[in-house]
Amino acid sequence: MKGSEITTLVVGVLALAGVLWQGRRPRYDSRDRLKKDLELLTAMPDDLEVKGEYKQHISDAFRALLQDEDQRSRDWTGVGLGIGFMLVGGTFAWFSFDRGGVWHIGTAFFALLFVIGMLGIFTDFPKRLRDESGNRLSQSRAREPGSDQS
Repeated sequence: MKGSEITTLVVGVLALAGVLWQGRRPRYDSRDRLKKDLELLTAMPDDLEVKGEYKQHISDAFRALLQDEDQRSRDWTGVGLGIGFMLVGGTFAWFSFDRGGVWHIGTAFFALLFVIGMLGIFTDFPKRLRDESGNRLSQSRAREPGSDQS
């Protein structure tokens, strides 16, 4: 494989990673929302009867934020596995592409392995709510009244 081909391949992979990174939705930040809620609470006149309820709502949101931050974690096993898939897939894809001929079948398979590893990293790296076994909890399971989130 020539240097220009490697450069083209590397630039393509980096461009794809950049598109995936920029295409992510903006992160929902509950701290910003709480800050706006506090500003709104201070702007409310004292004679409104919903001001007490709104104050309790903000207090509950702060409590949920503190509890939520304590229980979020990353799945480092999945991240390590994703890095391993990317290394193996990328190395063997380059090797089989360099060999040419029938080896291009391996190129497609190992490129797919590389992409699966990349998707695994994007899935497992963000902090999420998890149970005692490390399994990711969905938002509905995390907020059920019977769940141990207290």
